[in-house]
Amino acid sequence: MVMLKERIGGLVRHLSGLSERDAQKISGIEYVILKEQIQDLTLLEEKEWTEFPGSMDCGGEDAYYYFRMQAELPEAYEGQKVIFAINNYGGVRWDTVSPQFRIYVNGSLRQGMDENHETITLTELGKGGAVYNIILCVYTGKMHFHSMMDARIAVRDRETEKYYYDVKIPYDVAGLMEGDEKEFHEILLTLNESLNRLDFRKAYSAEYYESLAEAQDYLDKEFYEKRCSRKKEEVWCVGHTHIDIAWLWTLETAKDKAVRSFATVLRLMEEYPEYRFMSSQPHLYKAVKEREPAVYEEIKKRIEEGRWEAEGGMFVEADCNLTGGESLVRQIVKGKAFFKKEFGKENEVLWLPDVFGYSAALPQIMQKSGIRYFMTTKISWNEFNKMPYDTFNWIGIDGSKVLTHFIPASDYDKSLVSKNFFTTYNGMLEPAQVKGSWQRYQQKYLNSEVLMAYGYGDGGGGPTREMLEAGRRMERGIPGCPVTKQSSSNEFFHKLEGEVKGKQYLPEWNGELYLEYHRGTYTSMARNKKYNRKAEFLLHNIELFGAMDSRLNGAAYPREQLDDLWELLLRNQFHDILPGSSIEEVYEVSKKEYEDLFLRGNRLLERAVNSLTDSIGADKGAIVVFNPNGFHGTGYVLAEAENAAAKGQLTDGENLYPYEKLADGRILFRASAVPAAGYKVYTLADGSVPETHLRISKDSMENSRIRVTFNEKGQFLSIYDKVNEREILKPGECGNVIMSYEDRPHNWDAWDVNNYYTEKSWEIDNVTEMKVVESGNLRVCMKVERKYLDSSITQYIFLYHDSERIDIKTEIDWKQDHIFLKALFPVDIHSNEADYEIQYGNVTRPTHYNTSWDSARFEVCHHKWLDIHENNYGVSLLNDCKYGCHVHDGVIGLSLLKSATSPNPSADKEKHEFIYSFYPHKGDFRTGGTVKEAYELNNPLFAGVKTKQEGNKPVVYSMAVPDCENVILEVVKAPEEMEENVQILRLYEYYNQRSELKLTLPEAAERVAVCSMLEEEEQIIAQNTKQVTLPVKPYEIITLKVVYKTQS
Repeated sequence: MVMLKERIGGLVRHLSGLSERDAQKISGIEYVILKEQIQDLTLLEEKEWTEFPGSMDCGGEDAYYYFRMQAELPEAYEGQKVIFAINNYGGVRWDTVSPQFRIYVNGSLRQGMDENHETITLTELGKGGAVYNIILCVYTGKMHFHSMMDARIAVRDRETEKYYYDVKIPYDVAGLMEGDEKEFHEILLTLNESLNRLDFRKAYSAEYYESLAEAQDYLDKEFYEKRCSRKKEEVWCVGHTHIDIAWLWTLETAKDKAVRSFATVLRLMEEYPEYRFMSSQPHLYKAVKEREPAVYEEIKKRIEEGRWEAEGGMFVEADCNLTGGESLVRQIVKGKAFFKKEFGKENEVLWLPDVFGYSAALPQIMQKSGIRYFMTTKISWNEFNKMPYDTFNWIGIDGSKVLTHFIPASDYDKSLVSKNFFTTYNGMLEPAQVKGSWQRYQQKYLNSEVLMAYGYGDGGGGPTREMLEAGRRMERGIPGCPVTKQSSSNEFFHKLEGEVKGKQYLPEWNGELYLEYHRGTYTSMARNKKYNRKAEFLLHNIELFGAMDSRLNGAAYPREQLDDLWELLLRNQFHDILPGSSIEEVYEVSKKEYEDLFLRGNRLLERAVNSLTDSIGADKGAIVVFNPNGFHGTGYVLAEAENAAAKGQLTDGENLYPYEKLADGRILFRASAVPAAGYKVYTLADGSVPETHLRISKDSMENSRIRVTFNEKGQFLSIYDKVNEREILKPGECGNVIMSYEDRPHNWDAWDVNNYYTEKSWEIDNVTEMKVVESGNLRVCMKVERKYLDSSITQYIFLYHDSERIDIKTEIDWKQDHIFLKALFPVDIHSNEADYEIQYGNVTRPTHYNTSWDSARFEVCHHKWLDIHENNYGVSLLNDCKYGCHVHDGVIGLSLLKSATSPNPSADKEKHEFIYSFYPHKGDFRTGGTVKEAYELNNPLFAGVKTKQEGNKPVVYSMAVPDCENVILEVVKAPEEMEENVQILRLYEYYNQRSELKLTLPEAAERVAVCSMLEEEEQIIAQNTKQVTLPVKPYEIITLKVVYKTQS
């Protein structure tokens, strides 16, 4: 047995070369460059084609390159399987970013071609003299590549190829074993005996094929029939191609990737009847339907057969850190609705293999949306700590449980010493990863199956012939390797659920699935994060006031327009767009899309608000204050008032409210108790304006509750709480310090903030101007302007006469690279924990670094607020569009900008405007009112003015009033499937407190039902009443369907 393994390896390589024969190079290739893709190939005949020079540089100009050639089959190909092959890259390998081809044969789209799919089958039965007209199309985007166009046709020798794989796959399995294992010797000896029967002297001769048949027969009987067994652990394999809908390519390029990848899957399904494939993301299916309807129809047939799985839950594989709570709901609602309508399929799996962390709100959202299972691999990318479970129940903040499986696909580690946690969603269906998947699986005591998603991905491509051939052999149960089984993800999860149900040692993971990596995505590309936050609130407001206008005035609800705007928003929440990790061209498109959303959305909102304003029974010129939030609103409002004096009073019919006129002519006043999801009318009134305790000077500002002192750098030297008689800042330290850090991650530029970022820092303290710019009776403002390298930072610091909240409006003209910017507040608050808002709730995280799990969270994600408190006092930091932050050693740090250069060299180098607010309070965030303050900062009260005298609608109105302080009404809208006189309400509890909720409706409802997030009725809880009572559990999200009587 000396060198037996090496001998077999050499013969395997020789067999590989024999699998293809009688190759003929294709010459006479021509090309044409176009700016737009041609769907009707006959139009290409009119173009001016140029002879291909043999090699050329292509790309870089958003062009479509078309290459055409002709292949005539020689007589020797008669009756043979004929392939077309191309090597376009001269041996230079690529995967996700290089251009990929569509190939058309005789006018019809056949499939995609790339480095992993270099051959296609022209015909199973060649006919001598047959001519094939071949066109290859590639969209370059901004990429450059060197084209070789090394094209050929050849015969694929069926018998040799089959024998090659029958030998190669067991040989590869043996290569993963130790040399002293019995199975190692059995495999090699059997393969050797088989190969000894094959006469290699004259390939393709009669003697060759006669000996090949003998070798094949020996291998079948002595190895596959005698030594292989399916009674062992199984790797359930689902074909897959992860397609980032934007990343290092644009949205348009990704649509082509979907066409190519999906067409390739269909062609392989013709050759391999056992092949099963799944793909998520309705966005991609819609692209294929639009661009290649014939391909889409083929997909529908395969779905009906059960071979193509349309699954995954969400409309796109969305970021789950930054995306808002209601947007996560809509991702699933829209995603499931598409798959149900188009294919008749109910989704049960949330398929998010590549997302940068998972909110603890997700289990409840999944459960209430009909999603039973969750799959990812991304947490295996952790920097410091290995996730201890691959199969477990994931428990959300409310206690909801979802069965979760982390795909364990990874290379087999023979030495068992690897410290690499990594697993992949781009699995290779080959012995190394099949064996590695079972080896890496940590819950072997629970079940005998794991899931593998195999196929090239990120840039698409999918499974290959080589993978499917390998799968055929491993399905037979090769000794020393798990058995593979072609499956769907849904089929696997149903099997898994049956295996683990009721088992005592099924692990549980409580809370968020924090990814110890890619922490910079909380901050990169600040514009998109701001636009996302603003767009989410805008769409909520359109729905609310559109529903109100429909109910009060019979106006048409803007269903189609809202569907379009929601789809635009959901698309831009994809996990490489919203996090800031795509190329510049993606953000050019995204900017246009968001600004179009704002233009169209604000028109819809204005139309509803104007209709409501003028329908109210109040005098012309009355000010109508609208409250878009789901609780009684109190806050400052800006309004037009033609006849207003410099100072004066407004009335709501019961109380007086002082106002003052600003420099721009609008009036500022503090409205109070504006009904939840409603409005209240104010009019000018007589009366003197009382003086307030609001004061400002060149170095301080104060009201009756708070005093802020500035140093010469414009920083907060002191923040003193006059009511609670305590200094809030740490002794000797300043607040609102703008700190810059060197930002040079060692791996992923836009994605990462590493724990060593604090090694080098510079305080931004070069003040160029500091002056009082507003000194009114209700509001004062200090302007501080700073210069930093080539950039400027201007802050307007506002204090109101009756609030502890300090608003810091910040304008930045940023021009720097590789600088990470934070605002720091060292507070004298003793606490080992801090609270952070997440979607539909909040979580508590440690502020210390006791363990490696704690220290790994040196940068975390939050939404509108964070809070740190002692037993009876605390501080909240609110924001209107920031997500990254930290709290450690009493220092609150809000991440403002991160200016990476890869993959977008212009990232964050633009003008920014945002607000963050320092809010001290008695007690914790609950008793301190933090949540409502954060809503009012993000979605403030706003005013309209009556332009007509007529109107008969009430002067005070609310769509629904919850009576519990701990419950917020988040959504009021028409149902997804339009029903007359029906509204959907969504509320959530945020104290972690069980309550009895009384909800007051504006009129008696025929019935009120608790329903799923899919708006399926579950239980009727009230009939013919406007008072609805229901129990609310901690952190529960409740969806209600309210059916009103038809209006007369």
